[in-house]
Amino acid sequence: MILTVTPNTALDQVIEIKHYIPGLRLDTLKETECVGGKGNLASGFAVDLGAQSVSLAYAGGRNGRRLAEMLRERGARPDFTQALGETRRILVIVDEQRGLQTWLVPVTLRVNRKIERDLEQRVEHWLPKASWLACCGSLPPGCSPHIYQRLCQRAHAAGVPVLVDSRGPALAHALAAQPEVIRLNKEELELTLGGKFPDVPALTGALRRLLAEGIQLAVCSLGPEGAVAVTNTGGWRFVPPRIQQRSSAGSGDAFTAAILVWREKGAGWPEALRWATAAGTAKALHARTDFPLDMDQVRRIYRRIRVTAL
Repeated sequence: MILTVTPNTALDQVIEIKHYIPGLRLDTLKETECVGGKGNLASGFAVDLGAQSVSLAYAGGRNGRRLAEMLRERGARPDFTQALGETRRILVIVDEQRGLQTWLVPVTLRVNRKIERDLEQRVEHWLPKASWLACCGSLPPGCSPHIYQRLCQRAHAAGVPVLVDSRGPALAHALAAQPEVIRLNKEELELTLGGKFPDVPALTGALRRLLAEGIQLAVCSLGPEGAVAVTNTGGWRFVPPRIQQRSSAGSGDAFTAAILVWREKGAGWPEALRWATAAGTAKALHARTDFPLDMDQVRRIYRRIRVTAL
């Protein structure tokens, strides 16, 4: 069972338009309410890929209740901690012509130390049944930047490996607890390490710096360009086929879910990452943040991915 943690939950309101031009009236082609928040999305995608998943999170208000309902409909199991305020409602504007998206992100959820302890206790309750713990996303106001570090330590005490998909102080503190996997995009990697990495050799070198922290796998996803990943025994680049991208929103979370699902199945890192690249690419074919993965489509893409040793 894959356990995910999402401190900063969200409902995504995806608005599809023909072409986004600031300052003009823009007619909506379609508007859809979706599951949001990195870990919540990863739980849903893990279920699509054949796994069981429990999603732990801070949530609040009507949006939080709606999010839990949508996760149950998806087949994931929500176990939310009541927070202060309201789960965020994020507007995701999808530019159909350019295949780009813009996020409008409010700050509406808050926590305190008592609420944090509640979430940590829920994680501890589920760990004996877990194959992986994934700590995903940003932190709401009031949340300690050490929370992922503490959760990683609890997971390791229970013999459960950890993936962290975050940035900034939350990731920096988590590194001290040596999670098995760090997943970032290029922007997050540059923010974390403080520099610019314009090409694959530079990215590879930056990821190897993370391995020095005790990480087993450091992976940087590159959107339509695929991903670069390194371990202490090798490195690889994964290049997917060209597609007509609708929206990359949610693709990184599909990528995360597939890594965990295939590692749960016993796959090696290169095989798990190839499936992850296929899952992320399959998600990008659709505008909805939480569009369910079609395994037939994922398999077709998987067969067309080019893998190069670094």
